[in-house]
Amino acid sequence: HRLLKYAHRTMCCRYKCQRAAAAQRQARLAGGGADDAVVPTFCYKIEAVLGMRFCDPDQLIGKKRRNRLAAADNTICYLTRGTFKEDQHDAGFADTRWVELEELYENCGKAQLNGAVKKYRKAEDEAVKAAIAEFEEGIEDSRQPVVLV
Repeated sequence: HRLLKYAHRTMCCRYKCQRAAAAQRQARLAGGGADDAVVPTFCYKIEAVLGMRFCDPDQLIGKKRRNRLAAADNTICYLTRGTFKEDQHDAGFADTRWVELEELYENCGKAQLNGAVKKYRKAEDEAVKAAIAEFEEGIEDSRQPVVLV
């Protein structure tokens, strides 16, 4: 697993990398160092889950994108609208971003995570059923003969 991929003052968005960066920052600050790093923030409150994915396609090279996903590349993430903070003592801010399951579980807890995912799955199921019904209605309408007067 890669650790801390910095480029242009950004960092790897993997939860383990973010946790390691936060620990390094705390150590640097405790030692009297300057705080010039990009500060990682974590989700501490889930407002809504808006999507789900098994991997980050931007992290996959062409060959990996074409072939079956390897276990090492499989990371469940949820598109989460919520409150993001540097740590639990921070007031935080609202944002929407892809968040790994591990981060949501550790910072938000099992009950909050399960409740948000359950609401997401219900909304997803209803939206898909409605979209299919609308699509099928359009097909039926297009099959009706047009009578010109």
